[in-house]
Formats: sequence, C-alpha cells, structure tokens
Amino acid sequence: MAAVQATQDSWRTFGASVTGKAHLDKDIPCQDAHAHAVVGDVLVAIVCDGAGSARLSEQGAQFVSAQTVQALAGRLEQGATVQDLHDGALAGTLAQIRAALDDIARAANATLDDYAATVVGVVMGQDTGFFFHLGDGLGVAQLGDGGELISLPANGEYANETYFISGERWREQLRLLPIPQSVRGVVLMSDGCMPFAMSKNNAALYAPFMDAVQGYLRTVESIELGNTALASTLADPRTHQITGDDKTLLLALRA
Repeated sequence: MAAVQATQDSWRTFGASVTGKAHLDKDIPCQDAHAHAVVGDVLVAIVCDGAGSARLSEQGAQFVSAQTVQALAGRLEQGATVQDLHDGALAGTLAQIRAALDDIARAANATLDDYAATVVGVVMGQDTGFFFHLGDGLGVAQLGDGGELISLPANGEYANETYFISGERWREQLRLLPIPQSVRGVVLMSDGCMPFAMSKNNAALYAPFMDAVQGYLRTVESIELGNTALASTLADPRTHQITGDDKTLLLALRA
C-alpha cells in the first residue's frame, strides 16, 4: 500500500488489494491499486481499478493512485484547505496527473486508453470533506450521527461499461459528493468487493461482514498486522464463489 507518512494520530488507515480468481487463473497481475496520506487531521485516500480490457491498466491504477495522493497531500501541506480542493484544486490535480500519464504513454508507444483506470477517493477533514469519483467502485462515509453517506458507482450506457480517467469526457464524468459532517470512518472499495461488502442495491455497508472487519481493525496492534489480515480476508477462496474480480478495500477509522 502506498502511504505518505505524515501526522497520522487522527486516523488509523488500512488497505489491501488482492488479485481476483479470474486473473489468478490467467496469471494476470492485480489491476487494482490504493494509496492514502494524512496531513494534520485531513485524510486523503484513493482506490483505482484498472480496466480489464486495457493492457497496461495496472500501471495506470498504480500511477494515478500514488500521484493523486502525493499531489493532494502536497497542496494541503502548502496551506490549501479541504474546501480549496473541492472548489477546483482536485480537478486541476487530476488534469495534471492525466497529462503526465499521457506523456508516459507516448514514451512507451502506447495510448492513454492503455492505462485506463477508475477513481474513487475521499478528502476528509475534522468536520467536512468530499468524495471524488470517476466510474465504478464505491465510497461510504460512516457519519458521526450513525448514518451512512454513499458515493455510488456510475457506469456507462452499456453493461460492463464504466468511466475512466483516460476518457476524453472525464471532467464531466467526475463527481464530487460533499460530506457535511464529521465521520467515524470512511470506506473505499473497488467493484470486486461490492458483492460481499455492501448490502442489496448498495444501500448500506453489509453489516455481518463490515462490522467484523472493522471491529478487528479497531483493536489490532499495528497497521501492518491489520493490512495482512485484511488481505487474507479478501483473498479467502470463499470470495471466489462471489466474484472473480480483483478486490481492494481501504478503511480509515477515526482514532
């Protein structure tokens, strides 16, 4: 997991990306990636899912996740506020990262679409924040009042079609969802986790699974142990009966 070390006393953040059975069977690498940073009391976190049809999508997911977190954390360290990021700095940052990825593609005699990846991320301060979202995947803010605020996947016109940062219309497909109050935790996931981590119709987190996972992570001795346990849970062969997709789950818990 890519993480930028900063003042992390206010959050305990865990994440794992594991290869799905469909890719294991074909010896294809995991095309999911995730990253996070904490600057002061502000969490920045992201999950990217590389397109299965794009030949370099795992590189795209890794680049976009790591560079987005690094860039947003850098802006916060330079004095930007959560509101500044919401009001334009986030979109500007993604535009710069997309342009850098295009340069990488040209140097590799590839196209930007070869690196296609979805984006679901969050910037969360002490009392307010927002999700940023391109394509599928899902984000859940566990609100301080006990409710949940969910950033749902947005897919294209056809089945198995979604939106990617490589797409020409990415700016109009980028969605921001404000989180207007403090949270107990934030969960980000790729679509491979949704069948067992979300309830029917993605109405809420699936409590029998998520309560057990979060209960353990709240008491685990170290982040490393928590990440290992989370990866083992996601790699459990029982999940193969539910989904063949790669699976990424990132959980940030208020300390």
